Amino acid sequence: MTTRAISLVFLCAAIAAAQEKVSVPLSDPSRPATLKARLISGSITVTAGTGPEVVVESESSSRRGRDFGPNNPPPGMHRIDIGGRGLNIEEDHNVVTISASPAGMNQNVVIQVPMNTSLDLRTVNGRIDVTGVNGDLDVGSTNSSIDLKDVSGAVSASTVNGTVVVNMTRVTPDKPMSFSTLNGRIDVTIPADTKARLRLKTTNGAIYSDFDVKMEPDNSKPIVEDARGQGGKYRIRMDRSNGAYGSINGGGPEYSFQTMNGTILIHKK
Repeated sequence: MTTRAISLVFLCAAIAAAQEKVSVPLSDPSRPATLKARLISGSITVTAGTGPEVVVESESSSRRGRDFGPNNPPPGMHRIDIGGRGLNIEEDHNVVTISASPAGMNQNVVIQVPMNTSLDLRTVNGRIDVTGVNGDLDVGSTNSSIDLKDVSGAVSASTVNGTVVVNMTRVTPDKPMSFSTLNGRIDVTIPADTKARLRLKTTNGAIYSDFDVKMEPDNSKPIVEDARGQGGKYRIRMDRSNGAYGSINGGGPEYSFQTMNGTILIHKK
């Protein structure tokens, strides 16, 4: 097996955006692949393709300044291209790694992968959309939403500001899963025969499900604070920081659903 490295550079001398498409051959197409992608500003879209390669298409655009942009130079002046903008793509033993450079570029990438591919996707300012992929899916954004459609395997999906929507056709029976956001809705659909122990937590929102969820007793002990001897108050608090627990279909690996400001929806398929 060999190691392949591909570097893509988008030069934007006279236009605000450039597009490029490249096919990345795998070292061993008979084995499952792994895709890792890291962006600062830009969306990541991954779909299951029909071929044995990873196909990457990217559009990069410079961030416009407050007064002048690529198509709006100051009067009497023209843009000077400094180069060095684009994507770095590397393949090493069926692991394809994609990173954007520099941080001042917006990079939106659209990627086709073999169906059996594990994903490790991260972006700060951009959506993550995945369709039809089977594997261990670990995806995270900071300031946007996550949408996984018709995926299978095991999922860990987290964002800070945005919704998390996941529709699964099959789950790995013995693996835990996690779905979290700080500000947004969590909407997850899983097969009706899924066996799992659910960890449920929302601070400002409600939880709904069409599963028959067997809730566990709340065994949290009250916390007593007595500061009356120092002129304070006597206070009793119930610590529910770990959320509530329940099970579906007799229980199984732990599935965590957590948001602060939003509703949690758990559907059976």
